[in-house]
Amino acid sequence: MALWKSMVVARADLRMAMKVKMVKYGLVMMAAMAPIMLIGLALLFAISAPAFAASMIAMLDPVMSPVIGIMVIIPASMISANALVGEKEQNTLEALLCTPLTDRELLIGKVLSSFIPTIALLLGSVLVTEIATIIILTSVGAQAILFPGLSSLFLLLVAGPILIAAVVSVMVLISGRVKRVYEAYQASGAVVMVLLIPLILPMLSISNTGNVDMNLVWLSDIFTLLIASVLAIVTWVLAIRRFNRDKIVSM
Repeated sequence: MALWKSMVVARADLRMAMKVKMVKYGLVMMAAMAPIMLIGLALLFAISAPAFAASMIAMLDPVMSPVIGIMVIIPASMISANALVGEKEQNTLEALLCTPLTDRELLIGKVLSSFIPTIALLLGSVLVTEIATIIILTSVGAQAILFPGLSSLFLLLVAGPILIAAVVSVMVLISGRVKRVYEAYQASGAVVMVLLIPLILPMLSISNTGNVDMNLVWLSDIFTLLIASVLAIVTWVLAIRRFNRDKIVSM
């Protein structure tokens, strides 16, 4: 298997997806929304009393991973939803499937076209947010902290890519089985909601009084990682077994 062949498919697929206004503008909006929201919270913390800011940060930190997670998983589903059905609508699918690529090389190319930009979006969102938060807090003489904190960073940077891989694998399969792009977009909403559930688990560590048990947070993070890993393995195995160019052409 030649990875460079898959990368050629990935680049072409991403260019095609970016021609769709819904995908292009959705990607830009999602890329900006999470950092703007979190930087706004950092500004609020900077002008608040230290005790209040510390309690709010502790309470909100478990919420940050699902917030950022949904902002990057939605673009992944939008790009991958367009993977095959978009080719059908533009009458380029048969030419693509007749290229001298194996089914696995073609599948990997379709997955990478969504996975790579989404990972870049995830890393960029986290990096911009962390740097901006530190600058804001230090500029007003407050103590520099990580926001999102270590537990959320662990969840986003370890479980996040695994969940993205699961979403993309499922959506590529769905894209090959629907007849219209809008049908794939509709299905992507359900897929995202189901696969986001693991990222929401750390929110259960927040008590009714707003207190956060960090031991419970880390335990839920590890549990989330395990669930994400199982989902990714199952979806990837299904994608490999069910991706068949002959069936896609005949549909």
